[in-house]
Amino acid sequence: MSNDKTVFAFSGDGGGDLLGILVSQGSLTEEQAEQVRRRMRRSQSPTHQAILDLGFASQEVVYRALSQCNGLPFVILAKETIQEEATGKVSAKVALHYQFVPLELQRGTLKAAFAAPPTIRDRENLRLLLGLRLDPVLATPLEVSNTLKRIYGLGAEKVIQLRQDKKAQKLQVAEGTFDDKAIEALDTAHDADEASIIQLVNEIILEAVKVQSTDIHIEPFRDVVRLRYRIDGMLRDVPTPPGMVELHEAIVSRCKIMARLNIAEKRLPHDGRIRINVGGEFCDLRVSIMPTRFGETICLRILTRSSIFLNMAELGLGKRQYAILTQLVHLPHGIILVTGPTGSGKTTTLYAALAQVRDSNPDRKIITVENPVEYELEGTSQIQMHAEIGLTFASALRSILRHDPDIVLVGEIRDNETAEIAIQSALTGHLVLSTLHTNDSVGAVNRLVNMGIEPYLVAASLCAALAQRLVRRICKHCKAEDEYIPRRIRAEIADNNGIPSEDVKAWHGQGCLECNHTGYRGRVAIYEFFLLDEEIRDMVGAHVPSSELRKAAIERGMRTLRMDGWEKVAAGLTSIEEVTRITSTFQVSYDVDLEELEVLQGGAAKPAEQA
Repeated sequence: MSNDKTVFAFSGDGGGDLLGILVSQGSLTEEQAEQVRRRMRRSQSPTHQAILDLGFASQEVVYRALSQCNGLPFVILAKETIQEEATGKVSAKVALHYQFVPLELQRGTLKAAFAAPPTIRDRENLRLLLGLRLDPVLATPLEVSNTLKRIYGLGAEKVIQLRQDKKAQKLQVAEGTFDDKAIEALDTAHDADEASIIQLVNEIILEAVKVQSTDIHIEPFRDVVRLRYRIDGMLRDVPTPPGMVELHEAIVSRCKIMARLNIAEKRLPHDGRIRINVGGEFCDLRVSIMPTRFGETICLRILTRSSIFLNMAELGLGKRQYAILTQLVHLPHGIILVTGPTGSGKTTTLYAALAQVRDSNPDRKIITVENPVEYELEGTSQIQMHAEIGLTFASALRSILRHDPDIVLVGEIRDNETAEIAIQSALTGHLVLSTLHTNDSVGAVNRLVNMGIEPYLVAASLCAALAQRLVRRICKHCKAEDEYIPRRIRAEIADNNGIPSEDVKAWHGQGCLECNHTGYRGRVAIYEFFLLDEEIRDMVGAHVPSSELRKAAIERGMRTLRMDGWEKVAAGLTSIEEVTRITSTFQVSYDVDLEELEVLQGGAAKPAEQA
């Protein structure tokens, strides 16, 4: 549920009526209404804001009732048709200042959706500014904000003012820190005089944090700069106003200054780090800048405490998986690898496992070497890698062993030297946890062998390899049961979960205000545990193919990523479409399953006509 804390000027709050309506329709209890009144007196906030702050109802429920109090129709902007003629009559500066979306223009009357009932003074000002009569309707602040960004682009007002400045071509990026005062200014400063590149970059970052994005991509092309956020694992375009391409070099320079990089060097890739404070929570931004044909492209990875650090119980593990991982992290020695692509949650899983060991066995010494140190784990000695001065994973590991650790976390095994030292550590009485980039858990064996490690050493040291992926959670506010499940997938789920085919159920998200009409909100992990017993160790030592290792592991009870995904589908956590998207094999068959293809495409799959 969104909790927009912006306080709007109301022509009439209608507090008593609003509470009465919500209580009468069952959205609030009398006890909750009394809590709202106490909060209003204590914080001097409007009724609607007190309700949202307390989390008693969603924005849509509150604003529907608010529309009744003020006699204004309530609209859902996602279902409204927005006329270009209407938006062309209203400048970005006016729409952003008064927080309304132009919807329709008919016979000199502008229908507009406001984030708050407009006051008489606001109506008169707009009539004079636009030369049009006003027909106001009400929409939620979240939808108004998102729609304005879609129409005019993120940071439209600042970009327009910067372009109007005759000195924009020679703009000097001021040095400064990204502190609390700068962040607070982002929500309040709409005055053209305060517009600057610093504020524009801050707004891009702050908006990404607000929508819980994990990555920001700023990509230059010939005539446009493309801004994208990765939300729940999916890249989403963020509209930008015209003229962003003219400001791209200044945006890159500002990011370099914040990351303490060399702004003069534009030919080589850059990597850096920015630490910011948003709402009292510290966030780290991994900065990666690369030269491209049309300028430098920027990727900012957003790391927050809430996104990195979870308890093991919050990872999405099944009971059996939880028990296996608990046993693994309490082993006296060996190597445990977590595999998967970038952004699949490997570090989060390792931190959760380390935290449990730390809490249950405080007598064990834990040392980590990471690049970068993503979260400060209390009671653990953490080493930040600095390759430029010779402090690499391999060199740090050599020193670590002299400090007599019980558990060593290596951020990533990426070369032969690191792999060899990690294996020697495991063979000399240490438990080593690390990550590896492979497509599945069994592939970790071949990856180590390809790095130059002898198969018998892999067999002697490797205890387990975990593969994991993140799938999107179905939004609980618009969750609905699937009416149709493809026959092949129905049979696969039934066989996987040991239930009759007719009892198979699956769900999807219909899309609502709470999930920004995507049908998903948040993510959950699916896992694959490859455990090595004596027979599988012999197979690894003999360097048998991965296909045989996988077959042997499944015979011993290994649940593949797809199997775990179907369990999450049956539990109502994710959808068939998500599991199919994440776990589809790279092998393409001549015998195309059109029903599964339909799920992959998210639309109707039609067979080609026979010649």
